[in-house]
Amino acid sequence: MAGRPVLVTGLLVIQAITGLAAFVLLVWELGWPISLSDTVWFEWTTWGLVVSALIAEAGLATHEQRLSKVKKAVILTALLLLAAGRFGLERPLRDWLGGLLEPRTAALLALVVVQLTLILPVGLRMLRLTRARFLQHVRPGTLFVATFALAIVAGALMLKTPNATREGISWIDAFFTSTSAVCVTGLAVVDTEHAFTPQGQMILLLLIQVGGLGIMTLTYFMSLVVGQGISLRDRARLSELFSDDNLGAMGTLVGKVVLITLLIEAGGAVLLHMAWSADPPREGTLLWDAVFHSVSAYCNAGFSTFSAGLADEASVTNRPVQVIIMLLIIAGGIGFAVILDLPKLLWHGVLTLLKKLMPRSRRIARWALRYRVRFHVRVVLVMTFSLILVGAIAFFVTEGWAWSADRVWEAVFNSVTARTAGFNITDFSGYGFATIVVMCALMFIGGSPGGTAGGVKTTTFAIALGELWRLVRGHESLHMHRRRIARDVVERSTATIVLSVLWVTVSILLVSWGNPGAHPSDVVFECFSAFGTVGLSRGFTMELSHFSKVVIIASMFAGRVGLLTLVFTLAGQAPTRRYELPDARLPLN
Repeated sequence: MAGRPVLVTGLLVIQAITGLAAFVLLVWELGWPISLSDTVWFEWTTWGLVVSALIAEAGLATHEQRLSKVKKAVILTALLLLAAGRFGLERPLRDWLGGLLEPRTAALLALVVVQLTLILPVGLRMLRLTRARFLQHVRPGTLFVATFALAIVAGALMLKTPNATREGISWIDAFFTSTSAVCVTGLAVVDTEHAFTPQGQMILLLLIQVGGLGIMTLTYFMSLVVGQGISLRDRARLSELFSDDNLGAMGTLVGKVVLITLLIEAGGAVLLHMAWSADPPREGTLLWDAVFHSVSAYCNAGFSTFSAGLADEASVTNRPVQVIIMLLIIAGGIGFAVILDLPKLLWHGVLTLLKKLMPRSRRIARWALRYRVRFHVRVVLVMTFSLILVGAIAFFVTEGWAWSADRVWEAVFNSVTARTAGFNITDFSGYGFATIVVMCALMFIGGSPGGTAGGVKTTTFAIALGELWRLVRGHESLHMHRRRIARDVVERSTATIVLSVLWVTVSILLVSWGNPGAHPSDVVFECFSAFGTVGLSRGFTMELSHFSKVVIIASMFAGRVGLLTLVFTLAGQAPTRRYELPDARLPLN
């Protein structure tokens, strides 16, 4: 018994060294050119690490008292299968990804998969640091902001490696691109198709996925997968992240969010592959283009592997592709909580209809109460589809278009993409100033809470409109959909609107100062697009000066993490005030 702690400590040290060595090899392989002789050396080194990891994991699984025999067997079997699977990975990777990967690159990617399985156990054990005392007192908003900042720095470092780009990239452009990907914006200072290598595009896709789901979500998901569970404080952090008050359901919610995200993205990739199969945009990269655009659309990122975006010749008239992209954008923008409630919403609609047909049925009445739609879901759906409709109509009014099927399609697509995603099927520099104002308003509102979109959010805008109507009517409190809105929620919404207007105003002034020769419409559009993490541009992004790029980086970051969250994080927690001063009246008119 006395020797057990020493043995376990030794196994943990071996596991840590193995994971660190695998991480160094992984970064080296992905970031720098590898010769054929280096590949052989990397392969033998990787297999040495695999043997070391198997020994460490087998010993730890044997001595882990909390694990059942079944779990121990599953862990060891999974490790053996992943190790043995290396020999069968190279050819499928070459077949699936087509011309995107050279044969040697496919072999390296197979090694990467194995090395990730070596790094994963170390990363999972590091998750226990979240239970450390110094992290237990960190506010959820602070942790949320810090994880995004860390992801941006890591992404910039990866994009600076030689293998990521064809001709190199400056530090400011690397940070700009990393911020745009992590904050799922889509603004690009370089041509994604031609500036980045396949490895660079893979890094971008990884950053988009991490930014869409959030590092905290992925971290807690892996913690649940390995059976570590999440504490009450962790549940509070997740509750704030997903805008859901049900602390008891947080563990289940995290798993559902990750799995549903992967399923929707996989389904979108399959549909896009089918829609492009008759006329592929690029030869030999159909699967990669489908996967990239599916993830980018669902995460509301707006990045494309085509230089012209969806205005590319193979996509600009492909209506099925555009329908799929719009559905993915809406699914990612309405929020995870709304997606999870969609089955309940359908049942509620059916039961409401049956209740009207059979008003005296008590069973149907009980079922209708059981499947009642939450207030938050109702507000999000009403605002989402109202903004899509109003935005589409506004395009017709401001541009003076005649009624036609093509114009209707253009208006609807632009109304959807302007609020959250940033995909384009037309040149936005050709629209008039009135249309620019409409699009800026849509970008400012953004998507819904708990999703992948930015902006002030649809619920905040709805509450602001409701509060304005309450003041006009002279009511004491705000009522919406037969509910009274809590006063602190109204105050947070008002503060968010005011702070956001101030932020965008200052960013417009700073970018105008950094680019004195720029057209005002381009500057205004760019600043709203950055803050709303939309990613649309009038062709002005690549003309930004270094100073203006820094301003846009800050706007993308503030728009993604939430301006109020960022302000609270920077300001810190003020001491509680235990007194109130006398009221004062000021003239307002």
